[in-house]
Amino acid sequence: MSRRKQTIINLKELETYPALIEELRNNPDYSGKDLTTLKLSVLDSYEATIREVDKTIKYFQHYIAAKKNTIETFQGEQIISRVKLAKMLGISRQTLTSWINKGFIAPQKSKYLPDVETFSTNAVLEELETYKTEHPEEKI
Repeated sequence: MSRRKQTIINLKELETYPALIEELRNNPDYSGKDLTTLKLSVLDSYEATIREVDKTIKYFQHYIAAKKNTIETFQGEQIISRVKLAKMLGISRQTLTSWINKGFIAPQKSKYLPDVETFSTNAVLEELETYKTEHPEEKI
């Protein structure tokens, strides 16, 4: 799904502005309204990306190095929730969900715990590096 960004259009720059104002003044629903404050907004669609992927990778690597003992494991498998992974990456949970939905990062089913979604630090790091390689124009 593409993201949407709001853009405000200055109606005063349009040739049709005087006609629009006149029509609104003649409409009883807009009587008494300050039509000089009239604005028009449109939504632009754009594809989600990982901005500053290098910064995200460095933050993630630093977190792993500093707090590797706090990463829960079960029978050798890392059990990392979305909330924990978002914290490890330095992003919001909503941003992580967007990245997952776009296929940038893939959750895994736990081998040992049924119905548990988890992430592997190695797999996530590899996915971020792959993204970086496939999107070189987005390096900041």
